Amino acid sequence: MDTDDLTDMAYETLAQAYAVCDVLRAEIGASAASFKTEEEFLRGTLAFLDAILEDPEEYLESWNLLGETNTQSFVSGLGVVRNHVSATLNTPAEQRGKPPFEEP
Repeated sequence: MDTDDLTDMAYETLAQAYAVCDVLRAEIGASAASFKTEEEFLRGTLAFLDAILEDPEEYLESWNLLGETNTQSFVSGLGVVRNHVSATLNTPAEQRGKPPFEEP
């Protein structure tokens, strides 16, 4: 799927990820191509965030961001994004809004 196909609420995940780290947003956005549905995308994003939370310093180091990123703030931001993804999954699809680029 393309990020243009995400509902408003699911698409907000990208904005929240960007507030944490632009690389995080890029990775989450690019991952959308690996999923067929929004539900799969959200579940995959949740698993991705959980994997990062297991060792956030490893993730930051892999992108050469460890020296310039406050790990505690990064982890806190990941929690915000994770909570949003979880809330989106718990919201019925018809209540998440329309994809921003869907034709009326």
